[in-house]
Amino acid sequence: MKVRLLIVILLIVSCKKSPSIADISTLDEISYEEMLQQASSNTLIVRDDVVYIDENNNVLSNEEKESRNEDLMYAKWLVNEQNELVMVQLQSRENALKWLSDRPVIKDNSQIDCNKLDMLLERIYRRDQENRSSQAILPKVDSLNLVAIEAVIDKCGMPTIENSGEMGPSAVWLVIQHASADKRKKYFPMLLEASKKGDLDRQDIALMQDRMLMDAGKPQLYGSQVTVNESGEYMLYDLRDPETVDQRRAVMNLMPLKEYLNFFEIEFNVPQK
Repeated sequence: MKVRLLIVILLIVSCKKSPSIADISTLDEISYEEMLQQASSNTLIVRDDVVYIDENNNVLSNEEKESRNEDLMYAKWLVNEQNELVMVQLQSRENALKWLSDRPVIKDNSQIDCNKLDMLLERIYRRDQENRSSQAILPKVDSLNLVAIEAVIDKCGMPTIENSGEMGPSAVWLVIQHASADKRKKYFPMLLEASKKGDLDRQDIALMQDRMLMDAGKPQLYGSQVTVNESGEYMLYDLRDPETVDQRRAVMNLMPLKEYLNFFEIEFNVPQK
């Protein structure tokens, strides 16, 4: 509700005077998530003459702003030295991902508050998922996400639901799952312990176990990992004891394997014991 209210306020604000477009070079760019975090902590000053521009630096009318409401979360929020919001440059989701790929998630590790990790980890979670919903995954985004997650772990330990919300531990799991094999191996014991405490679902552990077994060239346990053959078709990666896989999956809160593989149009007809 607070986020929606803030966006509405920003959209209906009237422009008393328009800063010169040439002044953009003097302003600092922050992302949508950074803007929300600063606004919630009352460190961002929202001026009453905020100017909205498009990718080509054309000033937008109120009608044009409202028509591009969905692009706000991909915008560049431009602030001056006094941390006043001066200008908002709307851009497409694709351009935003390229822009964010070169921006560190955390500029100063001393600003990490171990008791308030929810907005930071939600931001990382969204970056990871946005990156995966694009046509081409940007490795730099994954790399910067990992740097941020490791900074949080080094300073605070494994985030919990209590200090980071429901999405916090999942963000850590996602980033590590999408990292390198050595990172999965390094942090798996920590994630397993988080699962035992109820901060992660057991199915997350199952997916990472399968991924680690595939990393080691061994058959997987739960059937979560699929590969793509030379014809571009999905194939189930090697599976240990396929006749009892649904028993193992049930323990880890996973649906029967046949149902899961239907999403990939893979047939699985092994009778289950």
